[in-house]
Amino acid sequence: MAAFRAEAERADGPYFGGEQMLIEVELPLGPALRVHRQEPTDPDADGGTIVEGVAHYVLPRRHPTALEGRLLWTSLGLGAELVKVADELADSLRLV
Repeated sequence: MAAFRAEAERADGPYFGGEQMLIEVELPLGPALRVHRQEPTDPDADGGTIVEGVAHYVLPRRHPTALEGRLLWTSLGLGAELVKVADELADSLRLV
């Protein structure tokens, strides 16, 4: 988790609508770092599209690997609902 957190904290900003949100969560698959943020698609441009998203960086308990699940969207008005969808998707992840 420390490596995931360090990598997420080094990611380029700026972050709109508050700070990047980093939360450690427990998923059925294993422990995860949940990252929720908004960012521009082209940080060097004056205009452009803002993308919001939730990523889950997971350490599966029974597999020697790391897994990233990410949901991104550009309809910022739907953010609250899509955050719930992202969390539900992460909760349903399984490796067989």
